[in-house]
Amino acid sequence: MPNYSLTLNIDPTDLNVIKAAGQRLTLAKPVGSGDPNVVWLSIDPFQSTTVEWTEEYWIYASTTGVTQGNTISKLSEVTPGPALDAGYYPFTPAATFGVFQNSPEIPSGTFAAENMMPYTQYPSLTFGLSQSAMVSKKLAERKPISAQSVLSQQQIQMTPFTNVYVWLQSQFASETIITKIVGNNAVARFGGGVTDITLKYDPNRGVFVPDVKSEGLIERGMIELRMPLLV
Repeated sequence: MPNYSLTLNIDPTDLNVIKAAGQRLTLAKPVGSGDPNVVWLSIDPFQSTTVEWTEEYWIYASTTGVTQGNTISKLSEVTPGPALDAGYYPFTPAATFGVFQNSPEIPSGTFAAENMMPYTQYPSLTFGLSQSAMVSKKLAERKPISAQSVLSQQQIQMTPFTNVYVWLQSQFASETIITKIVGNNAVARFGGGVTDITLKYDPNRGVFVPDVKSEGLIERGMIELRMPLLV
């Protein structure tokens, strides 16, 4: 499995302003089409913060509703992990994940679960992927990166991407459901030979931009700056 590393640098003067505003580094990853809908990591900022991870995933089930601001409480999780792709895990009436089932209908790189919980017990449950990371060498273990409501007797298929969205905010903690990313953010696109990216906070634009180590990544399409407030 590929190992990735994202370093976020902030000048001391800018860090003082960010701390005074109570803002935190915020990372999210998309699953399927569209933007992320869960805060993966909310991090107290330092002058330099490095986040490292491996492309391994777990599948979880939850009774938490997919509503803005809800904090995900995992009911059950695939064990042992990480989860396998190109097949599905049945989620049983006992509220546990069953044995992995291969399926030719589920492509490589896609993870799936079958919600077999009876409708009379729970008409729907929330399913998603979780992923671990090392934040400045400290483990953030199996934090959710996605959430989707799944009706009883239906299947969910989840295809994660290696893109990482980065921005500053003060409202949401890790494992929080969000309906949209508000404000300026950068998208670091890993893969295709890119395993290490370094970004630096630009206070004039309010967004993380490529540092010297990552020069040229914008031109190559590996970093996207999204600044809706300036459009």
